[in-house]
Amino acid sequence: MSGYAASAKQYAQRVVSGEILTCEWVQKACKRQLDDLIRFKRKSSIYQFNPELLDRYGRPYRPADNLCAFIERLPHVKGPLASRMIVLEPWQVFILSTVFGWVKSDGKRRFRRSYIEVPRGNAKSTLSSAVGLYMLAADREGVASSFAFFGRVLSAYPRVNS
Repeated sequence: MSGYAASAKQYAQRVVSGEILTCEWVQKACKRQLDDLIRFKRKSSIYQFNPELLDRYGRPYRPADNLCAFIERLPHVKGPLASRMIVLEPWQVFILSTVFGWVKSDGKRRFRRSYIEVPRGNAKSTLSSAVGLYMLAADREGVASSFAFFGRVLSAYPRVNS
């Protein structure tokens, strides 16, 4: 299992074991992820978690790793962390890898929509803007819709606006 996928799995295991305290819904999401990793383990399963896929040019990539690595190459643009590179927290890697890492053999994602609720001050705009940029510029699904994110991109990355 790759670095980001392993980090997400470790986070889920720590939540399920009670080592990391979370609400009931996060515990259920982590439990479901761990159960799905077992349930869809066979190569013949309809979904695979973060498998190596080939883009249209024949280059290999792993969907969850690709997204997380892309985001960690972006800088913060506001506040005390401005100009420093984004470093994803384990809970962010878990969310991103769960949503983007489960794919069919053709690379189409299992989850087409997600609902993420995070308290204020936890970089929601930064994270959603980074996902929007990824979907706009680097997503290999080909038909991903990133319009919902574009307003966030403009607010979190004001340089795009000028």
